[in-house]
Amino acid sequence: MEHLFILGLIALALVLFAWEVVRPDVVALGVTLVLLLSGTVTLEEGFSGFSNPAVITVIAMFILSYGLVRTGVADIVANTILRVGGENPVLLTLAIMIAVGTMSAVMNNIGAVAVLLPALFVIARRSKYPVTKLLIPLSFGSLMGGLTTLIGTPPNLLVSIALENQGFRGFRMFDFLPTGLAVMAAGALYMTFIGRHLLPERKVANNLTREYQLEDYLTEVVIPEDSFLAGKTIRSSGLFTKFGLTVLRITRRLGQANINIAPEPDEVLQAEDRLIVEGDVMEMLRDREVSPLKIYADRKFNDKMLTDENVQLAEVAIAPNAMILGQSIEQGYIRRHYGVLVLALRRRGETLKERFISVPLEVGDVLLVQGSPETLDELARSHDFLVVNRLEHGTRKSRKAPFALAIMTVSIMLAGTGFLHISTAAMLGVFLMVATGCVRPQDMYHEVEWRVIFLIAFMMPLGIAMDEKHTGTAKWLADAIVAAAGDYGPLALLGCLILFTTLITEVMSNAAAAVLLAPIGIAVAVGAGYEPYPFLMGIAIGASTTFLTPIGHQANVLVYGVGNYRFSDFARTGLLLNLLIFAIAMVLIPMVWPFAPIGN
Repeated sequence: MEHLFILGLIALALVLFAWEVVRPDVVALGVTLVLLLSGTVTLEEGFSGFSNPAVITVIAMFILSYGLVRTGVADIVANTILRVGGENPVLLTLAIMIAVGTMSAVMNNIGAVAVLLPALFVIARRSKYPVTKLLIPLSFGSLMGGLTTLIGTPPNLLVSIALENQGFRGFRMFDFLPTGLAVMAAGALYMTFIGRHLLPERKVANNLTREYQLEDYLTEVVIPEDSFLAGKTIRSSGLFTKFGLTVLRITRRLGQANINIAPEPDEVLQAEDRLIVEGDVMEMLRDREVSPLKIYADRKFNDKMLTDENVQLAEVAIAPNAMILGQSIEQGYIRRHYGVLVLALRRRGETLKERFISVPLEVGDVLLVQGSPETLDELARSHDFLVVNRLEHGTRKSRKAPFALAIMTVSIMLAGTGFLHISTAAMLGVFLMVATGCVRPQDMYHEVEWRVIFLIAFMMPLGIAMDEKHTGTAKWLADAIVAAAGDYGPLALLGCLILFTTLITEVMSNAAAAVLLAPIGIAVAVGAGYEPYPFLMGIAIGASTTFLTPIGHQANVLVYGVGNYRFSDFARTGLLLNLLIFAIAMVLIPMVWPFAPIGN
C-alpha cells in the first residue's frame, strides 16, 4: 500500500505540473504537506531541503550570476556575438550558441537567456535576419551549456547530492565536461546547419497595433457636454463596476494643445475628454441619443495614432525575477512606477482580449506598452522587464567587471580542485561579490528565483520518502525496471532512464525531475550490480534536454512569448535534436563512465 500511495502522489504531482493551473512550487509544497501529515517523513526530513547543500549552491549561483550581469561581463559577451556574427547566419547562429553555452556553464540558464535576449533583437535588425531564427537557438544553447559543469544547471547538483546521500562520491566540478561538451558541440552544429532551417521566418512586427489586434478590444470614445460622467471621478463613474470598461488613457484639450493623462481612480473626467477604453462598449452605446459616451471616430487603431514625438510603443517581456510576477496590470504598479500605459498582453503566442488587465502576470508574458522615450529608457534598465522591440541593448560599462570575473573564477577553481565543497565555494563567492560591491546586499534577496528554490526544497522529501528506510518505493520501481530491461544489459537500462527523464521533464521542472528520478537511478544501478555514475549522468542529461515543448524550461517559456512562436515550432526543431543527443549520450557515457561492477 505504501508503494501505491507514493506512486499515486507522484502521478498527481505530474498531472498538476502538466496542467499548470497550480504553480509548480505550490504543488511541491502540497507534496511535502501530504508526506508530513501522513507521517511518511518526519518534521526534520520534511524541511531538510532548505539546508541541503544543493539548494544552498543554487541560491548562491543565482546571486553570482547576477554579479556577472550587473558588472557588465554578460554585455561583453553580447557585443562579441555582434562583432563575430555580423550578417552571416551561420556565424551568427554558431556565435550565439557558443556564447550562451559558455555563459550557462557558470551561471543559471534563464539568466543567460534574459541577458542576451534584448541584444538578439538588435542583432536581428542590423543583420536583417529573422529574430525567430535566433531565439530558439539561444534557449537550446543555454540548456546544453549548463551540462558542462556541476554548477551549470540545478539537475547536475541534485544528482550529485543524491549520490552523496546514498554514500557514493558526488560528481566533481568538471566531471560533466566530456559528455556536456560533446552534447554542446553537436547541438550547436545541428542548430547552425539544420535546426535553424526548421524555424519560422517571422520578422519583428513593424505595426504593433495590427500585430496585437488592438481594434478588436480597444475603443476611443468621447464624453459629450451633457454626459452624466462629466465631473465624476473614474472610481465613481461606474465605467468599470457597471459597464466593465477600463480607462487606459485620457486625452484632454488644454488651450491649443492636447495632453495625455494616465488615469488614476480619483482622476475627474471632463466634458470633451477622449478616452481609450478596454472592454465591450456596445451596451453603453446601445441608445446613442442618451448614451454617456460617443464613439470618437470611426477609425482603426494604428501605430501613428498611438505615437508622436513624445510617445512611443514598445514590446516588453516580463523578466524571470520580476517583482510584478503574480500581480495584475490593474493593480497599478506598472503605471505608477514606470509611467507607461499597457495596451495589450500576449501569452504563449495568443493576445488576451478580455479583461487582460486583471490577469496575473507570468514569466514570458509580453506587454505592448505606450510611454515617453524617457520612461521606456527606464523600463529597459529595470529588473522587471526585457524590452525586446524598441531599444538597443545598453552596456553597463562597469569597472567592477574584472572583479566579478575573478571572483567567479576563484569560486569555480576552489570547487573544481576539491579544496572546498561546491556549496562553500559558492557562498564564499557571494561574500566576495558583496564585499567588492559587485552585488548590493539587497540584490542577494531580489535576484534569487525563490520559486525554484521552494520547488527543489519541497520536492526533496519525496526522494526521502522513496528510500529503503521509509517506503522503499525507489527500490521497488528499480527492481521492476531491472526485471523488465536488465536482461538486455546496462546499456538498455541507461537508455530507459535517459528517455524517461527526457519525457518527464517536458511536463515538469527539470530540477523536480532530477530530485524524483535520482534515487530511482541509484536503485536501478545498485539492483543491477553497477556503480551509479553512468546512470546518474544519463538522468542529468535527460533533465536538461527539454526541447520538445516550450513549457519544459523557463528559458523556452521566455523565448516562446517574445518570439511569438507556435507550440509546434519547438517539437519540429527539438525532436531531431533530442534523438541526436540521446545517441551521443548512449555512445559517450559508457566510454567516459564505464559500467563498473559495484564495489570494485
